[in-house]
Amino acid sequence: MSIKTLVVDDSVAYRKILSEVLKAFNEIELTGTAPNGKIALDKIAMHSPNLVLLDVFMPEMDGIETLSEIRKKYPSIYVVMISGQTTRNADITVQALEMGAIDFIMKPKGQDPNENFEQLKKDFIPILKLIKIKLNISFIKPLGEKPVGMPVVSAPHIPPPHLKRIVPAVFSLLAIGSSTGGPEALGKVIPFLPANLPVPVVIVQHMPPVFTKFLAESLNKKSQVNVLEAEEGMELTVGKVYLAPGGHHMIIRQEGQKKIICLNDNPPENSCRPAVDVLFRSIANTYGNNGILSVVLTGMGQDGLNGVRTLKRHNCYCITQSSSTCVVYGMPRAVDEAGLSDKSLPVDQIPVFIQSILKGEIK
Repeated sequence: MSIKTLVVDDSVAYRKILSEVLKAFNEIELTGTAPNGKIALDKIAMHSPNLVLLDVFMPEMDGIETLSEIRKKYPSIYVVMISGQTTRNADITVQALEMGAIDFIMKPKGQDPNENFEQLKKDFIPILKLIKIKLNISFIKPLGEKPVGMPVVSAPHIPPPHLKRIVPAVFSLLAIGSSTGGPEALGKVIPFLPANLPVPVVIVQHMPPVFTKFLAESLNKKSQVNVLEAEEGMELTVGKVYLAPGGHHMIIRQEGQKKIICLNDNPPENSCRPAVDVLFRSIANTYGNNGILSVVLTGMGQDGLNGVRTLKRHNCYCITQSSSTCVVYGMPRAVDEAGLSDKSLPVDQIPVFIQSILKGEIK
């Protein structure tokens, strides 16, 4: 099976380079290109693509309007946004991710066409791998390269028996990790937490710099709790939500009676910075046996697995997002299959469960 793909961008140059990038993969079928959303919708109706690469800013019908129509009329089509490296692009791209775009790719800044081509091809590999996982077909390989191992697909499974479940009598912190599909999932969790939430909340979402700022601002506008992009030296406060900034690991340290956010530029873990494992390990060190509620949401890979394992040596209850509601059932699956999840829930049930367990209603 080939991945039928449509490229939508108002720039002739970018339509050309993106088309060439896609042709470098022997399992991609380029069904066409379009300079704006109106023409794109016509071509979608004609060719029924699996994947649409969609520019953010275009004349006549921009990326957000087009995405909205695609989500309404063709919910099975996967959309990847093409974002310029500007603040305005980042803001709109975050909005698109919250609306259900599966991921985004950034246009290179360089002037060398060959370097730009290679950068885009490199950046597309994980996205195309993701689409293959969603379509449950064999692993993508660029032309001329030997295939590598098959990725884990989101097939139903029966997790092994988990460790003895312990529900802490009192919780001190809510810690959340997410990746691909995370902005949409967080939008179904954070806005439904009450203003009087009795604990601070810390979040790692795999995202580049600038994008996390706009995600925090967007969530803050929708939520009863105050959502901030974390900064060095911030004190954790009950009822506030702190989102790790892109490009920096976030850890929590004890300073006297205060829990303080510290940021660092240590090497990526699980190819990510910020990384969920880094945050979760620091929480285990700082909070010890004080009750921690951890939540692992949708995402590729297994970032968060080792962090949850470390937290479980202390006093932690872990919720994972159910496979049926994940964009990518990777990070939650790793925790489930290690027997570390205490409760697997559809994403829209997670905020209600969080409130119940924090109130002591879950035993």
